[in-house]
Amino acid sequence: MDLLRASAQSTTWMLCARVVNGIGTGFLNVIVPVWSAEVASHTSRGAFIAFEFTLNIMGVVIAYWLAFGLSFVGNGDTQIRWRFPIAFQVLPMLVFMCIFPPFSDKGTPVYSTIPMLPTGWLAKVGRTDEARTILANLRAEGDVDNAEVSQEFEDIMEIVSLEKEHAGRSTYYAMFFGIGWGDLHVARRVQLSVWLQIVQEWVGIAAVTVYAPVIFAQAGYGTRKAEWLSGVNTSFIHTLTHTPFSCRSPTCSARSSR
Repeated sequence: MDLLRASAQSTTWMLCARVVNGIGTGFLNVIVPVWSAEVASHTSRGAFIAFEFTLNIMGVVIAYWLAFGLSFVGNGDTQIRWRFPIAFQVLPMLVFMCIFPPFSDKGTPVYSTIPMLPTGWLAKVGRTDEARTILANLRAEGDVDNAEVSQEFEDIMEIVSLEKEHAGRSTYYAMFFGIGWGDLHVARRVQLSVWLQIVQEWVGIAAVTVYAPVIFAQAGYGTRKAEWLSGVNTSFIHTLTHTPFSCRSPTCSARSSR
């Protein structure tokens, strides 16, 4: 989809590409953290998710410095200034495919071994054999009798049983309004999480991240200085916030699992 945007020849073309790309980005933000938590062990789950969001911020940093570097090409008035950064996003995917080729030496599709369905969902709908097989492939190279696999499978089945027991109060509606939860204040917790995400956008972090060049330009800086200040700003945020927490998360995950 990045190539579709990079090759856009009209406003309609770009808008359609943006819609498709937006849907894909939504899938990425919603599905990938859940899938990472599904396939990772309890000792590395936090590191997986933290590393994903660290790479997201790193992408923003690279984008700003690319924009600054390309501002020197044709005095920043050429189409390459916006086409190249969009197309550049394909490069990490190509590198990934070179490191992890789609086919093994025997010609078997490697991605066919990646679980496409969560084990919890499989267990919930009664497909317990498939759930246990996926766990065995993830944790013990296919050994369904492995002790770790058996323990995790029992934990999943216990959670599924608990969810079925309280199915009436586990819907989004019931949790949002606290129906059936008594004094546990689930509604307060859910609404607090929702409003934290909303307020996070309102307080300016999204504006600073996305519109930093415009903000610096409105503050009186020249176009080129506003661009390198934006790069410094995002690099500073990445270095002092996301990177330390990402490096710390494996230790925290290991401690919490004990």
